[in-house]
Amino acid sequence: MATVSRPAGYFLVGCALILASCSSDYKRVELNSQESKSYIQELTSFRQRKDVFFRTGPSSPLTTDQKASFQHLNYYPPNLNLIFKVKLLTNRSGKRIGIPATGGETRPAVDFGEFSFRVGGKPVVLHVYKMLADDPGMLFVPFVDETCGKTSYPGGRYIDLQEDSSGVYKLDFNYAYNPYCAYNHNFSCPIVPQENHIDVAIDAGEMKY
Repeated sequence: MATVSRPAGYFLVGCALILASCSSDYKRVELNSQESKSYIQELTSFRQRKDVFFRTGPSSPLTTDQKASFQHLNYYPPNLNLIFKVKLLTNRSGKRIGIPATGGETRPAVDFGEFSFRVGGKPVVLHVYKMLADDPGMLFVPFVDETCGKTSYPGGRYIDLQEDSSGVYKLDFNYAYNPYCAYNHNFSCPIVPQENHIDVAIDAGEMKY
């Protein structure tokens, strides 16, 4: 069984943003009309490149038969309300844990800290992990939300982040993506820990395939 869980770091992006103050731990990003247009163009281009990768890439999770009929991945429309700048809270940082995977193995990881913010007025806490077998500069934010099993993949979605010494990260749910096992059961993927099951709907990013 293949053990690739996700294209770590492959789909990281950045853009210039204006911040709207919300609290000392996070800020929701606000874009003016021109910035919104540029952001949506960048997001659309990213999604188109990802479709090409899935259709033609040698490391695509799709089988040969799947590639033959593949047209595009499914996404929510761009949601500009689900882009945040969030401070990493490190009160739990450094705790060694094991994260079970769908193939039956356990992946060694560090509970690197947590993000605390609000979505639709509801408080949300997401733990941030460093997967010890992955690129040491990458952080992993898996989550299960209220859309899972409805409009998004039942097993949850992932966000990858580049570690930043400032301790402040851009958490953009428009780039949330499905694990490879959503497309091909021959892959083994980390299972979202229960502590990252959140009771809000994240209607942004990738939808069910």
